[in-house]
Amino acid sequence: MLPPLLKQDLKIKYKRVDLPKKEYKLKIFCDFDGTVAVNDVWVSAIGKFVSDKEAFNKLSDDYCSLTMNGKDCNKKSLELVENFTLEEFNRLLDKEVIDPHFKDFVEYFTGEGDEVFIVSGGLEYYVNHVLKKEGIDIKSFGTKLITTPIDGTGYLKPDVEFPHADENCDKCEISKRNILINNTNDLYDEVSVFIGDGISDYCVVHYADIVFAKKRLASYCWKNNITYFEFDTFSDVKKKLIRLREENKIKHRQFAKTNRKDVLLGG
Repeated sequence: MLPPLLKQDLKIKYKRVDLPKKEYKLKIFCDFDGTVAVNDVWVSAIGKFVSDKEAFNKLSDDYCSLTMNGKDCNKKSLELVENFTLEEFNRLLDKEVIDPHFKDFVEYFTGEGDEVFIVSGGLEYYVNHVLKKEGIDIKSFGTKLITTPIDGTGYLKPDVEFPHADENCDKCEISKRNILINNTNDLYDEVSVFIGDGISDYCVVHYADIVFAKKRLASYCWKNNITYFEFDTFSDVKKKLIRLREENKIKHRQFAKTNRKDVLLGG
């Protein structure tokens, strides 16, 4: 039996040591139509040039029911456009409004050293026009508006190209997944955040570390067991991200990280 003093000497006192807070850089990717912009600008602005509303709405219904892919919906919708001019298009875009908290959201997180991007299945032309009108300077990815003069009319024939589509995917007009992966580096402690509301966001949420969703996207995430936070405005998103950062809960989501790795490895 050990003497009492030796027993006391052998006692080990454990002291709690708090791990250092890890500083992750956020790469924030935002859908535009119905997320940043209050309206679906494709419908509210481009739709003004369409007289055959029934056909235009049918294309939207087919897209929402997943019986038509995004590329075909975009092209066929523009085929219905009549009497199109950039001057009138710009005038309509000047009336579009965005989430009243988005500009503050951008300024706050870019001020923190994070980055904010727009990823949209809509036209880069109208995304950039609305952002410029609001005094917001961030990088956007979307589809490309192509116009051809119609002889003797003064009008333009609009068409669309898909510079950010995935060559191996014939469904999406823009690969939000590829843009997120190419602009986020896991090795540099960068964490991806995706914010969206619709069908064009279904793919990318499988690859994002943190997801904010509403409307159709929230329903999709719930049905597919994808962890997400619901939101109404960008004020909600800002408050939640600040809280997660303060509580040291900004981190990679293992499921998403594995999916990103598979893409990078060609899986």
